[in-house]
Amino acid sequence: MSAAGLRCPGCGSSNIVDDDLYCQAQLVCVDCGSVVSEGTLADDPVGGTDVSYSRTTEVTRKPCLNLIKGLERVKEICRILRVSSEIENLALTHFRQAYEHESFINVTLQRKELLAGCCVFVSCRQRDWPITLGTISCLLNADQTLVGGVYQNMMKILNIQAPFINVTDVIEAHVQE
Repeated sequence: MSAAGLRCPGCGSSNIVDDDLYCQAQLVCVDCGSVVSEGTLADDPVGGTDVSYSRTTEVTRKPCLNLIKGLERVKEICRILRVSSEIENLALTHFRQAYEHESFINVTLQRKELLAGCCVFVSCRQRDWPITLGTISCLLNADQTLVGGVYQNMMKILNIQAPFINVTDVIEAHVQE
């Protein structure tokens, strides 16, 4: 079977045939024996446009398991605290940004869990929802000093500003609940 319209890059001959002798069919020049289609895949088996190997094997990148677990942990903390969906979405955004940063990508799973709590904490603060670092530490069952360290690191890396709250505001909010 001849491949119409193709020319051999070696000798210029148009006498190209489909050689399906091996497991993958290839287009071969009858006159000089050159393999015309070697190393490429074609959309159309006879003379179609070349498709690069990386495009044929391209896969959509899936988030890693630790990122998925971290996002779920952020949602769990938000549900426990009964925060608004706006605060939850902001916390999820902060977590994604921090998680992808080189300073947090290769840390322990414990630090990533602390990061989830810190993202909820800063999101609450940014939306004037009174909460303390002690509350987050208690929810995470972690030392407040460790949580504070991760919080400070996250604030510096992501360049986030969070307002300071008055302790009396926190007490009033807890009393009202």
